[in-house]
Amino acid sequence: MSNEDNEVDAGAHTGSTDVEAVSRRQMLASVTATTIGASAFAGRSVAAPVRVDGAVGDARDTDGVAAVRDEAWVETDVDTDEDDESDRIHVRVSRPESTDEGDQLPVLAVASPYYGEQTHSDATEEMYYDRAIGPSASAGGDGAEGTTAGASEARAAAGVSENRRHSVGDATGRADAFERRYLQQGYAIARISSLGTARSTGCYTAAGPPTIEALESVVDWFNDRATAYDAPTGGEAVTADWTNGRTGMIGASALGELANGLATTGVDGLEAVVPQAANIGQYGLFRANGTPISVVPDGSPGMTDLGTWVQASNAQRPDCERWTGIVEDGQDHETGDYNDFWHERTFLTDADSVECAVLLTHAVDDPIVKPNNVADWYETLGERDVPLKLWLHEGGHTSPRGRAWEALLDRWWAHWLKDVDNGVMDEDPVTVVRGGPSPAEDSPETYEEWPVPGAEPTTVRFGPGGATSGSVTMDESETGTESLVDDPSVLASDLVEAAESDHRLRYETPPLSESVHVSGRVVPSLSLSFDEPTVVSAALVEYTDSGAEIVTRGWADPLNRPSYGEYDAPLAYRESLRESEPLGPDEQVNVEFPLQATDHVFESGSRIGVVVYASDREFTLHPPGNRSVELSLADSAVDLPVVGSESALAAAMGDETGDGTATDETATDETTTDEPTTEPTETTAASTDEEPSETTDRSTETATTGDNEPADGTDEPSGATTSDGGPGFGVGAALAGLAGLGGLLHRDADDGD
Repeated sequence: MSNEDNEVDAGAHTGSTDVEAVSRRQMLASVTATTIGASAFAGRSVAAPVRVDGAVGDARDTDGVAAVRDEAWVETDVDTDEDDESDRIHVRVSRPESTDEGDQLPVLAVASPYYGEQTHSDATEEMYYDRAIGPSASAGGDGAEGTTAGASEARAAAGVSENRRHSVGDATGRADAFERRYLQQGYAIARISSLGTARSTGCYTAAGPPTIEALESVVDWFNDRATAYDAPTGGEAVTADWTNGRTGMIGASALGELANGLATTGVDGLEAVVPQAANIGQYGLFRANGTPISVVPDGSPGMTDLGTWVQASNAQRPDCERWTGIVEDGQDHETGDYNDFWHERTFLTDADSVECAVLLTHAVDDPIVKPNNVADWYETLGERDVPLKLWLHEGGHTSPRGRAWEALLDRWWAHWLKDVDNGVMDEDPVTVVRGGPSPAEDSPETYEEWPVPGAEPTTVRFGPGGATSGSVTMDESETGTESLVDDPSVLASDLVEAAESDHRLRYETPPLSESVHVSGRVVPSLSLSFDEPTVVSAALVEYTDSGAEIVTRGWADPLNRPSYGEYDAPLAYRESLRESEPLGPDEQVNVEFPLQATDHVFESGSRIGVVVYASDREFTLHPPGNRSVELSLADSAVDLPVVGSESALAAAMGDETGDGTATDETATDETTTDEPTTEPTETTAASTDEEPSETTDRSTETATTGDNEPADGTDEPSGATTSDGGPGFGVGAALAGLAGLGGLLHRDADDGD
């Protein structure tokens, strides 16, 4: 049996957890074993799979639909292994038997790098980069070089396990939910092994330009514009006469990244995509505001970069060794700066070419593919004439769940691939689900846009006392400075919870008299000085009587002097991070950067906290030497995207207004907010003979089985993916040792069907 068959809803429980000790959102994040892979079929073979050698395989009944299995290798226009032969992409097709009688159906496709035995999960210790370095300037600086040397030794000295793989455990769900659902609705299903993976030829480049160009050839084959064969080399030509060429693509995480990338080609025939928990190129996965970051919450001394993934994935392909050098030269781990290498790998540059409809989904507490990926993409596509919808939820690195989601997905495909006039594009384009991947307790709320209407930047400042707890105020700035000492050994969750600490500055509001809705990007603007450069981190925290919950956080390299507010588009801001310069003696530098995008309601009685610290044990470099940082109170502030703007926050804080004056009345008459439309949770899935899966409470149930297997087309293997003390960006201590995304992504499905 293949790994693919075994890795469905793994790890339904993470052990005996004291539920009373963590919040609902913390629990959702720390038991995200209902994650990405649990939500669908993509690439998972059905029971008793049939492997075929030619164009047409045996027909087999799939819940009332006789299905035919095909496979083919599509010839591309790239030659990544430089063997003077065009690389070929392996495609496996499941289609209703009626296509043998002349039916031509649309295709639902999933492209994945995880179908084979060798993936980036197979990285060895020498492939990781030394983390114990400080920020380095791109011109004339004295920063340390980020090399792989010393990472293994540092891990051993720290007593960290050498096993960076995270096992996904035993499967409890059924692997063919997506295929079963959509074969019945009259679609063909195509599973595509991306370039240089599984049984495709060529080299793994992650989602680099050759990989995206190769995927374009597959859609061309569906539309009779490219040639496929029945073998990886040579062979007889295979036609796709079973399809009308209309193609939709869906996938989560790296699979969704491939869907995003294919959309930017503008290839004719690609009608719609559904990227879930997906990045938009690799810079936003491995970098944040000029500094290298860990893909997963991981405190290990060795750090993953794109070079790690490329080297590991190509380890069994000797002709592909050169790609490690290409990536290591381009990624510039030493400075973390944006450059031409990253520029050609970001999809923001080709947004004008997107012609298909796009349905984006993402958890606002995703600790792996951070939410700024979806925020940047939504903002960028929203400026163009692209049919666009957005579904936000909570629960970590997951896909949406529940009947409302499944009904939307059914209607989405029917509208864009079959021209069904079902009104799916006449509804509010934005849905926000609070409390988990599915609307188990609260109904989804819909809006006309995101950030939700009425969200406006509201400036708050800091009052003295950050070593214990200073104030968050809307009054004029305080004078003076406050200091902290970096300590990479301390978890962010411990820093934000500590009543007193030399290693962070904590500021918070008084208890809120009413709830406050924050929607969008929190942007601190911090005036800092350093004895030696270190990473700058900040967290938005909800404080209650029972503890502290990290809502979102972010990281920046002060040598880049990030100034987020000066740029009106995500790509323009990234371009501003191309240069980093050394700090002058006693130089006061302003560091203005966005935290990861969020949509969160602070409950009445809670306190809004902002915590400033230096390195983040789980996500950033670990500069040596306990470097000192000094913050100027007078010149520092934070913009909070508050729904209802200043008047809403002032009312919740009791006696403060936006101009710093006291008042006994709230300013609700001047507050403009968007009242959300509430959708019922018992929405019936449209146009399907299968009963949709039951909605479940993901805070306590983390896996579905049998007919409750979620039915969207993701393929990311499941497993807990959060860290130390908050939703997504901080999670359960039992999972703090999760060392790398790689082990979650091991697949050998192509060898099992």
